Amino acid sequence: MKLGILARAAGIAAIALFLPLTCGAQLAAIETRDLRLVYNPGTLRFLAPYASRCFENSMRFHEQLFHYTPTERVNVILDDFSDFGNAGVWVNPRNSMIVHIAPAFFAYESGPSNERINFTMNHEVVHVVALDQAAGTDKFFRGLFRGKVRETNEHPESIVYSYLCLPRRAAPRWYHEGIAVFLETWMAGGIGRAQGPFDEMVFRSMVRDRSRFYDPLGLESEGTRVDFQVGANSYLYGTRFLSYLAYRYSPESVIRWVSRPPGSEGNFAAQFRKVYGLPLDDAWRDWVRWEHGFQQANLDSIRLYPSTPYRDVSEHALGSVSRAAFDPDSRTIYAAVDFPGTVAFVAAIPLDGGPIRRVCDVKGPAIYFVCSLAYDPKSKTLFYTTDNNDWRDLCSLDPATGRSHVLIKDCRIGDLVFNQHDRSLWGVRHFNGISTLVRMPYPCTDWNRIYSWPFGYDI
Repeated sequence: MKLGILARAAGIAAIALFLPLTCGAQLAAIETRDLRLVYNPGTLRFLAPYASRCFENSMRFHEQLFHYTPTERVNVILDDFSDFGNAGVWVNPRNSMIVHIAPAFFAYESGPSNERINFTMNHEVVHVVALDQAAGTDKFFRGLFRGKVRETNEHPESIVYSYLCLPRRAAPRWYHEGIAVFLETWMAGGIGRAQGPFDEMVFRSMVRDRSRFYDPLGLESEGTRVDFQVGANSYLYGTRFLSYLAYRYSPESVIRWVSRPPGSEGNFAAQFRKVYGLPLDDAWRDWVRWEHGFQQANLDSIRLYPSTPYRDVSEHALGSVSRAAFDPDSRTIYAAVDFPGTVAFVAAIPLDGGPIRRVCDVKGPAIYFVCSLAYDPKSKTLFYTTDNNDWRDLCSLDPATGRSHVLIKDCRIGDLVFNQHDRSLWGVRHFNGISTLVRMPYPCTDWNRIYSWPFGYDI
């Protein structure tokens, strides 16, 4: 669940509901007992039936797993408003979902999945079920208020009313994302972030570096404040903790904790004590001890073999880092970086030592790879992308002066590579879920299509 896109999603939903009748033909819908899928028939007609089937398959699975009975259709909006796949869910006042159908990003294997639409539906439907399932007083107050109350800034007392209708909505984000990632991996036969190499690398590095592990309260306070990767900590900690519970106790115990059947506790921490017989904080400390032992054993096995010698060229960690380019004349590495306490920027890193120089800020950095970057060594020109979470722009940059220019606005092209033989720039364009190889002849102000892969295939 990506909370940063929910405001935009609410606006889209409002526009869709109040469009003039003359504009009705611009949108189409597929409706089933549990689904109302809205899409643009001019561009997404080829994808809508498949997305609907993925939703139905996921809903049938979760109905049985959670013993959940849907009470209303889920409004699902398919769009192509971002260059990379994403999605979000909200359940009050109505069960709703927005799905960006673009390809996923593959940097550092941070998001392994079997297939993007199937994986997205499996993840997001968990949120719908885990938030919407009601028992006991939840049902009473939904009847009293004639629905599920949405909290608003104008009426702070609505927070209380919302909690009475949806007590699990007040659970921390690591809880919600942990169960969604755990189940997305389970449903894909083990292909997912719960068993992915990026998460494993993070916790192994934390143990090696003797980094502090946040407790549940610290994760929701300081852990979110220092989380420069916009919610990544919630996914990491939540997924790892719930996976530990499934390993230590059983997957079935995790479902009993998260589900809301009759007789369960509305508060997530109270339900945890009821299922596991101990406080949540105690189980969290047990997991941290287990994680240290598990990762220390892995580190000991790695140290049985010699590692390649290296030397640091930076005095501190650079956080998220783009693909780098090297200028042999000045012995400088160029890379876009993003780390806590600073705005993302293109950095000039001297190979022979010395301070890192900020060349140019990067507008709209991506979470893990910041931006796409390429280098023309003849003209000493850097090419990079901005608005990496929306529709990407292609820009050129003089690393000596820091002056940049937009070459192509909203071109949606990344994965840049420079061809020194004819000075053309190559890249991959995302549009309507399709990945297309494109070539941009010098001076790189326009692009030509070379080849488009079928939907579901990415380079």
